[in-house]
Amino acid sequence: MLRNKKRKEVVLDGQTIAILEIQAKREGRKLKNYMEYILIKKANDFELTEEYKVMMDEMLNKHKKGELNYTPWEEVKRQLLRK
Repeated sequence: MLRNKKRKEVVLDGQTIAILEIQAKREGRKLKNYMEYILIKKANDFELTEEYKVMMDEMLNKHKKGELNYTPWEEVKRQLLRK
């Protein structure tokens, strides 16, 4: 399965690169592959807090009841471009 990939530049100091290279060699990986591996692993290690879940449930309930006021995207862009 092909995934939609995006290129991003990451700038790291030499000491960090050296440490990552050592860790990559220990795992039998190339540096770029190892960096992708640990970033994906860290991104998937995400856990929602109870506070966040409660806040989202409240927002969803307000949305269902029509108690939320949304700003149209065009208005947001207009306000951002004024600055």
